Amino acid sequence: MPDFMKAAVLEEYQKPLVIREVPYPKPGRGEVTIRILASGLCASDLHLQDGRIPSSHVPYIPGHEMVGEIYELGEGVDRPLGQRVLGFIDITCNTCRLCTSGRANLCLSLKRLGFELDGSHAQFCRLPAQNAVPICPEVPVEKAAVIPDAVACMYHAIREKGGVRAGDRVLILGVGGLGIQGIQILKYFGAEVYVTSRQDQKLEIARSFGADLCINTGRQDLTEEIRRFTGGEMCDVVLDNIGIASTIEQSLQVLRPAGRVVVIGYADQEFTAVYQHIMLKEKEIVGCRASNLHELKEVIRLVERGVIDPYIYRTYPFEAINQALDDLRNGKSLGRTVLVF
Repeated sequence: MPDFMKAAVLEEYQKPLVIREVPYPKPGRGEVTIRILASGLCASDLHLQDGRIPSSHVPYIPGHEMVGEIYELGEGVDRPLGQRVLGFIDITCNTCRLCTSGRANLCLSLKRLGFELDGSHAQFCRLPAQNAVPICPEVPVEKAAVIPDAVACMYHAIREKGGVRAGDRVLILGVGGLGIQGIQILKYFGAEVYVTSRQDQKLEIARSFGADLCINTGRQDLTEEIRRFTGGEMCDVVLDNIGIASTIEQSLQVLRPAGRVVVIGYADQEFTAVYQHIMLKEKEIVGCRASNLHELKEVIRLVERGVIDPYIYRTYPFEAINQALDDLRNGKSLGRTVLVF
């Protein structure tokens, strides 16, 4: 086994990552080390780089969307070497009330790969064996990499938090790297899908995946377009992938009575809402964080069956990680981007 590996290290907040050699992560008992084949990029990578997520620390290796091959086994692990796997980022206690009630994504002792622990922007990553989830090698590595977050998170948001049913009218605010995956999941559940963006290119991509209504909020009034398209009945569910204060207000305006806003994005720290909009019309605002392990396994099956085809806008070589992050920050990415090793 190697003594060292190359990794993209966040050494200082608000600075570019540094590619350097770090010690190889040898697995402990119950763990495996996987050789990374591809690692996805996410807006959370920017929040971490900027120091906006307080649970992060420096220096450390970011990266929480990963596909790889099992490279080394820790004590007590019996898994085939070379097996293609996804890395599930949540490391949980499996004993607290949240874990034992099916809400392990909110575990009281939660630690995450790429956040509190070293992640996948490196040649190798160490993780518990139960977090290395098999996937068939026929799924291209760049598409496989984003399944643990971009796809599984939207699945959790739509099915568990949004409670979407066939025939529901669902609005995705901000149809980017998450939203394109969400369109496919919503169509699988039989929903009518509306999306927003200020970029016509993103709306064209969304339309190609089956969006029923595409609204450019840079030149169209969101509330008026939703009212016109729905005959005044508005939306059953709004998925807020933007996460700024104004999007909560917009979401409540286009939501029908007893509808639900699912908050996925988190760009701003605070928002305000009018009490009467929520109380008199029984509207709900609910949070959504990541997904659970069983949901990831369900999503993998949907991808393997071709029900979901993860959309990747662009891949970058590992060495170009800072260019990839800059492109993401500057709005040049029209979908999910992935580092390929």
